[in-house]
Amino acid sequence: MTFIVVVPFTLMIWFIARWQEIAEIEEKSNYLEVLVGIGIYAANIVRNAFNLNGRPMFGLFDMLVAFISVCIAFYGLRGLKHFILPTAYLSILIVGYQLEFALTEVALLENFLANLMVSILNFFTIGASAKGNVVTVQARDRNSYGLRIDADCTGIKGMLAYGSLAILMILDVKAPLKRKALCTVIGLAGTLLVNLLRLLTIFLTCYFLGIDAALAVHTYLGYGLFIIWVFLFWIIAFKYLLKPIEEA
Repeated sequence: MTFIVVVPFTLMIWFIARWQEIAEIEEKSNYLEVLVGIGIYAANIVRNAFNLNGRPMFGLFDMLVAFISVCIAFYGLRGLKHFILPTAYLSILIVGYQLEFALTEVALLENFLANLMVSILNFFTIGASAKGNVVTVQARDRNSYGLRIDADCTGIKGMLAYGSLAILMILDVKAPLKRKALCTVIGLAGTLLVNLLRLLTIFLTCYFLGIDAALAVHTYLGYGLFIIWVFLFWIIAFKYLLKPIEEA
C-alpha cells in the first residue's frame, strides 16, 4: 500500500521537473501502438484479477508495466527513449525490493545498524542495548521495548530507489563532469544519512512517545523523508549544475 502512494508521487515530481522537455516531445503513437499500449495494460490487469495467490494485487512490477504501456499508447515505441529515467527508477526499486529477501549478507547490515543506533542513543544518555539485530530501548515511561531491524527496515529499497533517482536525474543534465561527480557523491552520502535519520527518529519516538507511535513513524516517515530529500537535492544540485562556468 505504501508504494501505491510513494511511486506515483515520486513520478509526479519527475514530471514536474521535466515538464518543459516532455511538452516538446515530437514522437506520437500510431493506431497500432495505441492498441499495443492498451492491450499490455489490460492484459496485466486481467492477470492480476485472476492471481493464483487468491487475491488481486497491484505491485511494483505492475506499476512498471502500467507506466511503460501508457507511454507507448501516448508516444509510441520510439517515444520510450524520453522515459528511460523513470523506467530505470521503477526497475531499481524492484531490484532493491528483491535484494532484501535474496541477500543473506543483509544480516550483517542489520546488526551494524542496530549497534550504530545503540551507540547514538547512548551518546544522548538514552539507555539502549543490542543483541543481534534487536535494539532494546529503555523508554521514558520506564518500559523496555525491543525493536528489530530486519531486512525491510535497513532502508535498502529507499537508498537504492531514491539514491539512484537523484543520481540518474543528475546524469540526465548537460553539465561539466566534475560538477556531476561532486553532486553524485553528495547525493549518495545524503541518501545514506537520510536513512540513518529515519532509523534514529523511530527509536527516539519509541523513547519519548512509546511503541505505538514508533510503529506509526516507521510506516510513514521513511519514504516521506526520502522524497523530501530527493526534491531538495534536485533543486540545489540543478542550480549548481546549470550555473555558468565563470560563476561556479
